[in-house]
Amino acid sequence: MKKQGFVAGAMLLMISNAVSKILGAVFKIPLTYIIGEEGMAVYNSAFGIYIMFLSFIISGLPFAVSKLVSEYSASGDIKKLSYTVRLSNAILLFAGFFGSLCLYFFADFFALAVREEKAVFAIKMIAPSVFFVALGTTARSYFQGISNMLPTAVSQITEAVIKLGAGYILAVKLSPLGIPAAAGGAVLGVAIGEAAATAVFLGAFIFSRHGFLPCHAEDKKSVRAALFNIAVPLLFSAVVSSLLSVADTGIMRAGLIGYGCAPNEARRVYGAYTGYAMTVLHLPVGILATLGVSILPVIAGSLSVNDMRRARNAARGAVMLSVVMSVPCSVIVFFMSDELLSILFGNSASSVMLAASAPCIIMLSVINIITAMLRSAGKIITVFAYTSVLALLKILMCAVLMPAFGIYGAIASSNICCFLELIVSVYIIKKKLGLKFGISETIIKPALGAAAMILCISLVKEPLLSFIKKDVFAAAVICVFSLSVYAGTLALSGSAALSRLFLFGRSKNS
Repeated sequence: MKKQGFVAGAMLLMISNAVSKILGAVFKIPLTYIIGEEGMAVYNSAFGIYIMFLSFIISGLPFAVSKLVSEYSASGDIKKLSYTVRLSNAILLFAGFFGSLCLYFFADFFALAVREEKAVFAIKMIAPSVFFVALGTTARSYFQGISNMLPTAVSQITEAVIKLGAGYILAVKLSPLGIPAAAGGAVLGVAIGEAAATAVFLGAFIFSRHGFLPCHAEDKKSVRAALFNIAVPLLFSAVVSSLLSVADTGIMRAGLIGYGCAPNEARRVYGAYTGYAMTVLHLPVGILATLGVSILPVIAGSLSVNDMRRARNAARGAVMLSVVMSVPCSVIVFFMSDELLSILFGNSASSVMLAASAPCIIMLSVINIITAMLRSAGKIITVFAYTSVLALLKILMCAVLMPAFGIYGAIASSNICCFLELIVSVYIIKKKLGLKFGISETIIKPALGAAAMILCISLVKEPLLSFIKKDVFAAAVICVFSLSVYAGTLALSGSAALSRLFLFGRSKNS
C-alpha cells in the first residue's frame, strides 16, 4: 500500500473523519427522537465509561507502536519493526479480552461512579467494543507509523456506516422496553461498528504484511524497553486523565443540582450539553485532530535521524494548518449555533451553550496538534504534568462557578483552562524544537479572514434565512459563501497555509 506525505495523509484522514463525524451526527439525530434527552444522558454516560475504560486498556501502546514503527522505518530496521508489531499485538489481545470482561461484570459499579444507575445495561452492551478495538489497534498503529493513512480512513467510514444502521435499528427494536434498553441497543451498534472496523484493519494488515524478519534476543530486549518506556507513562497519564474526567462528570452533575436543578432536570441539562452542544463542537475538533495522527511519523522519524529542519518545517506547517482550518469552524459555530442545532437535532435549546464554547474549537485544535508533536519528541511526562494540573484546575473552577452560574460555569472553566493549556503547550514546543511561529501566518492573516467572514455572515444571514424557507439550505449557502470569503481573504493576504492545502498531494514531505 502506498504511503502519503504529511498534508496528503492528513487531508485523507480529515475527509474520512468528516464523513464519519457527519454520519455520527446523523446517527444522533433520530436517536434523540427515540430516547430523548434523558436517554442521551444514559447513552453518553455509558459511552464515556467505555472511552475511559478503553484508555485504561490500550492508551500508550498505540502511540508507542506508531512512534517506534516510524523510527525503525526511517532507519530501515525491519527486524525491530516486526517485533514491535508482534509484541504489541500479543499484549493488546490479552488486555482487550480482560477489559471487556471487567467492563461487563462491573457495569453496576461504573454506572454508580457517574451517578447514572440507568446506564448499567448500556455499559454491558458496549463492553465487547474494548476487545474489538484492542484487536485492530496494532494494525492501525502500524499503518499510521509508516504514513499510510488509507486503512484508517476506510475503517472510520466503515465503522460509522455500520454503527448508524445497527445502532438505529437496535434502538428502535428495544425502545418499547424503556429508555435504558433503547440506549443499550444504540451503544450495541457501536460495538458492531467497531467489529467491522477491526475487520478492515486486519484484512489490510494481512494483505500488506511482507518483509517481516525474526528479531535477535538483544534487539527484542531493546524494543521491549523502548515500547514500555513510551507506553507506561502514557498509560499512567491516561488513567489519571480518565479518573479526572469521571470526577469532572460527577462535579458537573453535582454542580447543576447545587445550582438548583432537580435530579431529572440536571440530567436533561447535562444531556443537552454533552449530547447536543458538545457533539457539534467536537465535529470540527475531531476532524482536525487527524493532523496530529499524520504529523506523528514525520516528527518521530525526522528526530530519529536528526533531521531537525524537516521536523521544524512539518511542525510549523501543522500548526499553521490547524489555525487556518479551525478559525472558520469556530466562527460558523458561534454565529450559526441556533441553526446548526435546529438542523441536526430539531432542538436549539443548547445554542447559547454551543456559542459560548465556540472559542474552544481553535484552542483545542492547536493544543491537539502540539500535544502530538511534543509526545513524538519524547516530552510525554511534561505533557502529562501540565495537562493534569489544568484538569484539576478545571474541576476546582467547576465546583466554584457552577453553583452560581450553572452549566455556564462549566463552559467558562473549559474556556479558561483551554487558553492556559494553549499558552503552555506553545511555549514548550517552541523551546523543544526551536520553532518560530510567524505572527502574520498564525494570527494576523487568519484574524483578517475571520473578520471578513463575520462581516459576511452579519450581512447575509437574516436575508437568506428569510428568503430560503428551508433552514438546512439557507445554512449551507451561508456557510459556503462565508467560507469562500474567508478563503479569498487568505488568498489575497498570501497565506502559506492555504497554499499547502491546494498543493497537498504534490510533496511527500509536505
